[in-house]
This record gives sequence, C-alpha cells and structure tokens, in this order.
Amino acid sequence: MDRAEAETRVEGLRAELLRHNRLYYVEAQPEIGDQEYDVLYRELLALEGDFPELASKDSPTQRVGAEPLSEFETRTHAVPMLSLDNTYNDDDLRKFHEYVLRGLDSDDFDYVIEPKVDGVSISVRYENGVLTQALTRGNGVQGDDVTANVRTIPSVPLRLATDHPPEVLEARGEVFMSHAGFAALNIHRVDNGDTEFANARNATAGTLKMLDSRTVATRPLDVVFYTQGEVRGLEVHSQTELLAAFRAFGLKTQPYSPRVHGLEAMREIVRTLGETKQDFAYPIDGAVIKVNDFAQREKIGFTAKAPSWAKAFKYQPDQARTKLKGITVQVGRTGVLTPVAELEPVFVAGSTISRATLHNEDEVQRKDIRVGDMVVIQKAGEVIPEVVRVILEERPETAEPFDLMKHVGGVCPSCGQPVERDPQFVAYRCANLQCPAQSVRRIRHFASRNAMDIEALGGIVAEKLVERGLVGEPLDLFDLTVEQLAPLNLGTDSEPRVFGEKNATKLVQAVVCARRLPLSRWLHALGIPNVGTTIAFHVAQAHENLEAVRNSPILQDIAALADLQEKRRLANPKSPRNRRGTEQERRDGAKRFEALTTEVEAKGGQLTALGFARQSDADSATFVTTTVGAKTAQSLLGFLTSPVGQGILDRLRGLGIQPEGTAPFTAESAGDADKSLAGMTFVLTGTLETMSRDEAKQRIRELGGTAGAGVSRNTTYLVAGANTGARKTDKAQELGVQVIDEEQLVSLLTGKSGKESSPAEPPPAPAPAKSEKLQPDRSYGDLFDWAEQQKT
Repeated sequence: MDRAEAETRVEGLRAELLRHNRLYYVEAQPEIGDQEYDVLYRELLALEGDFPELASKDSPTQRVGAEPLSEFETRTHAVPMLSLDNTYNDDDLRKFHEYVLRGLDSDDFDYVIEPKVDGVSISVRYENGVLTQALTRGNGVQGDDVTANVRTIPSVPLRLATDHPPEVLEARGEVFMSHAGFAALNIHRVDNGDTEFANARNATAGTLKMLDSRTVATRPLDVVFYTQGEVRGLEVHSQTELLAAFRAFGLKTQPYSPRVHGLEAMREIVRTLGETKQDFAYPIDGAVIKVNDFAQREKIGFTAKAPSWAKAFKYQPDQARTKLKGITVQVGRTGVLTPVAELEPVFVAGSTISRATLHNEDEVQRKDIRVGDMVVIQKAGEVIPEVVRVILEERPETAEPFDLMKHVGGVCPSCGQPVERDPQFVAYRCANLQCPAQSVRRIRHFASRNAMDIEALGGIVAEKLVERGLVGEPLDLFDLTVEQLAPLNLGTDSEPRVFGEKNATKLVQAVVCARRLPLSRWLHALGIPNVGTTIAFHVAQAHENLEAVRNSPILQDIAALADLQEKRRLANPKSPRNRRGTEQERRDGAKRFEALTTEVEAKGGQLTALGFARQSDADSATFVTTTVGAKTAQSLLGFLTSPVGQGILDRLRGLGIQPEGTAPFTAESAGDADKSLAGMTFVLTGTLETMSRDEAKQRIRELGGTAGAGVSRNTTYLVAGANTGARKTDKAQELGVQVIDEEQLVSLLTGKSGKESSPAEPPPAPAPAKSEKLQPDRSYGDLFDWAEQQKT
C-alpha cells in the first residue's frame, strides 16, 4: 500500500471507528461486536505505525494516554464556570418560580429539568471540531488543564461528528463513574491487593487529577454534557436546541430532560425523578431546573456566583443503620478535642461510611450516644457523615454514658499533656501549643489564602513538615530553605513521593512575600480566637503594629466598657432586687449607679469618637461596640500579653518582621481621617465594572463603613451591579433598604455628589433589640477547624 492509499484507508477507518464509538458509548446502539471493532482498530494502529506522518491527535488510537505530567497547568476559563444555588424543599421551588415570574413579568416560559449527576464538573473545548482543551471547574475562573486525561474517556469525541463544526464550542458537563463501572473497578483493585475506593465521586475526582493519563485510560470514566461555555459559529436559542446540537455533534447528553410548563408540572417531574433516581446507571443527587429560552435567561440575569434562571433541587440524604463500635478523639488547631464515631462500615448515598463527627461532648450527651449503640447515620448535604439518633430499643445493657475526660484519661490523645474545660466554649482543650495535631492545623491556617497565602503548602505538606521535625509552629516556616524542602517525602517509606525543587522554590518564595504582608493579614494568620478577617482589618486600621495592639488602650477600653455596663446594669436602682434593703443601702446604691453611669458615658464617648462604639437610642448610657466586641478585645489582649504571644512577638522581631497597620490612631486622627461612610453598612451583589467587589469592600472599610454579606434591617445600602438577581433586591425592598447602582457607590466613595447619582440620605441604623446579644466575630481558623472536623 502506498502513502496515498494508506491516507485514504486511515481516514476511512477513523471515520468508521468514530461512528462505532458514538453508537456504543453515546447512543448505546452498537452495530458490531467487540471482535469486529478490534479488527478495525488494529488495522488503523498498524497503518499509523507504518506511516507515522499520518498520525493525528483526534485518532481513536490516541486514547491510551501519554507520558506522565510533572504537574497540572492552571488556565483561565474563556467564560467563568458558575455554580448553581441549591434548595432542599418545595417552598423554595415555589419562591424560585415566583422569582422567574417577576423577572419575566409573564408566565410564557418553560423549564427543562435534568438529573443532577454526582460527578466532577468539566469544560471541554473544541476548535474547528477538534478537541483542544479540557479544564476542571477550579475556582470558577481558573481550572486545571486535564486534557490528556479527558482524551482517554471513550464517550468524549476527539473530533465532533459534523462536516461543518463551529469555530469554537466549549461543552460543559459532568465526569462520573457508573454504578457498574465503579463496582468493577473495586473488584479489580481487590483482586490486585489494593484497597477499595470509598465512593464513585471521589474515585472520579482522584482519577481525573492523576498525572499519568495511561492509568486514567484504565478507569471507567464517562461524561454527560448539559451546558456551554464560549461558543463561536453556532447559534442556539434554548436549552432544548443546545442539547439537540450536542447530540448531533456526538456529545453525550442525559436521556431524560423533559420540558415542562408551570410550577406544578415542574414539581411533579422533580418528585418523580427523586423516586426513580436509583434506576439511573450513574449516581444522581438532585434535579436541575433551568429556564429553557436563552433570551429569557438574559433578562433574568445572574448573581456573582450562580445563574438566577436555574436552581438545583437536592434530594434529602439517605440514611442507614449501623453499630457504633467506639469513639475516638481528635485534636483541632486551637487544641479543641472533638469526639468521632467509629462505625461498622455501612453504605450511604454512594459511599461506605466508617466514621462520623460527634461535634462535642455536650452533643453526645444530648443525643445520649453510647459505644455499642445501634445508630442512624446520614450524609449532611450528601457529604458529611453524621449520627442522627440512637435506636434506644436496641441499646445493649452494658452501654455506658460517654465521658470525654474519662475516655482520654484527662490527657491529650496527641501529645499526652493535661486537658482542661474551656470556660468560654462547649469544649475541652489541650493547652500544649507544641502538640503535633495542633501544630499541623495552625500551620494550615497560617498558610491559607485569607491569611499568609503560602503557595504549595497544603494539608499533606503541613503534616509531613511537622512529622519530619522541620516545622513545629508557623514561624518556623521562615527558616526553611529549598535544600531542606526539596527532598521532603510526602509519601511513605515504601512508596515515596518527593516534594521537589520546583514546589520547594514556590513555597520559599511565598514565605518571603509573606514578610511584607500588612498587620491585618498577620492578625488573622496568628489564629487568635475570635479574630477573623473583618476583625483583623478593623484592629489593624487603629494600630501601628503588633506591639501597639498588645498595649492597646482601645481594646482595653472596649473590655472595660463591657464590664462597666454589666456593673451598671446590676446596680440599677429600678431593679426589683435593688429596691429591697434599708433606705441608706438604697441611697448608696443610687450613688454607685450614678458613678457607674458617668464612667460608662466617659468610656463610651471616647470609643464613639474613635468609631468603635455607638450610643444606643434607648439609653444614653448604653453603648454598642460596632466593630470589635468585648470578648474579641479580651481575646486579643490575652493572647498577645500571654507568654505564648510575647514569644511570638520576640520571634518576629528576631526574624526582622514588623507588620504595619495604620500609624498612631487617636480621636484627633480619627476625626481628621475621611470616615464619611461611618455607621453605614453596604451589601454588594452582582458584577462591578470599575472595580472588583473586594476592592469596593476595602474602600468602604477605609472610609469607616462596613461591608456585609447579607441584606438585613441593619443594611444601609444594597449595591446592585450588573447581572444582579432579584433575590437580594426583593429582600431589600421588603426591609426598606435602599438599592443603589455602581455609579452611586462610586460617588459615595469619591465624595462626589449629584442629583442623578447620589443616593438619598441613609436612614438611621436601628438600635438592636433589648434581647439581642452581640456575638464575637468567629475566626476563619475556627471555621476551618470545624470544617475539618466535619470531614472526618
């Protein structure tokens, strides 16, 4: 066969094999058997071997995988990959439908309802019909390039099945493993002496992120497509048209995607899908409801994170019975001891569960959970295993109430040091700051994105740094070198996995950059209880450096004000208990009350002038702290004046690190500074054009305002950017909160006013109800710890 004949035969074989692949993997209507397919495949493989110049990336022979990658590259999505808002009940479906009705001002629209596949999101890009790139969702803006791995998935066409492909088509969908494929994979692993995978979704995610695509090619990955990213050269006007186009191009879609009209029809399909989800060949955890017409979608718009024209209805988590074999205790970043249930393995919602969080000792006692009990467990949000209740009628006679202190013998299970009850929290705590378990979690928090943002320092790296004795506390990171880090073994002695010079260099460079970060980032990174990003920002605005925070008269006054107000409340002569006693005792009490009132007014007045408190409308001698609460102030002072805190300050001085805040902050400087937004709370929604939302929040805070997360009665303005949904604006209207646009926000930030752009005078902030208790800001570190405990 000469080259011309070979080229003709190769093109014919490729077209034939691609057609059979589509019939088998996409349409489930094969025309030939495996043996006949193999004959065609081997012929093509032989021809490509004889004529290497005829090899092509879109050939069916190129699914076997390529040489392993050293790492994944991160690439930017041409169009951001937004997530969907979730709901779990019929009432939310009604609210969603009413929202769409209001947005369109008409009931002339249809929904398309699709099963929600429990897999891993993917965006596959075709240019002139040829697959060129596949990205994971990542953070929605950027994702990992997993093209080599996706090319091995048989149901993903390497070339679109059309002679007239669009210039660009990004097809987005979900990679998954079918129930049968996952079961077969686990059988194969057991036969080869490997451990079984816990669930199909985790197996899929892990497979998709493997660096060796040759191994990926052996895994039973599949995909369905349901939406688009960037599209050029193709016009579709609805979801039904898009799915039809996908099918015409040879892209696999779900066999079930009914189009319905009206709320009741939509609800009926959602209910039916929930009742039959076990009949699908792959894991389903919900239903996705989308407005069908694309023009109507544009009218409804988007929020910053999700389309407003779609909703994901998540089905209630499956439950199962199992036996609680034992209770172990793990140690968090701040030393908190958390009980964890050790269970007889049981299959729930697609995975085998053997451990579940018990939160804290009080929760164990409230549910009366005992070792040996039969319990009901479920996955909260289909992810976190938890014990729902005990089956009391099956409790063994020998089961005893759980006592955490008795269980651990009064010592930390990680380091063996004594533990004690934390008077401020429902928890026992290990006070040993050198405890290995605490060290790992403190380092992870210190390196997190909102703290020091140290690249390449994840959970496994933190564990190995502590395990190998390279790091005992976060500040030890500043002594590390590339030479120390490069050979770090992240695996085991039998299966080593070296950190590598490239990652080591990234980590060291990120640590160098951290030296220059401002005081606000350092206050958050140190993991001080009750100090999150917002508190850290406001404290840093009022202090020059860490030493100034340690000796802060502002924080001292905040703590003192709370103490004085409590003493004044107890001394109130109108209190029933103070009306008793002799006349002299009542006169002395009244004098004490007057003296305390004077002290409160003086102290509160000083803090109000600095912007850290405001006077309550109900009582001129009652003040509410506005940015930093009393417990947070006490926490900051207590930590930085403790031997541990002083040791950190000394270490920072030795390292030459001096995080800077705002230089000397007094009533005079506060008065001189532009605090034109003091007392105002802004909530931002939608997309801003002249700045990012983070930049807008930063500027609001610099001008004395507060950037809130959700609309409430305390919100002054809701700033509505582009693609704003109706949910927050409806709530603002309901609460009487003024909605402004980006131009009006800019006028406030720049101090420019005008009849057309300036918002009206904001309404006075309402005083908190008498029964309201101001809660301290919960630190990101505490939330991180909590989230880690839930994953156990």
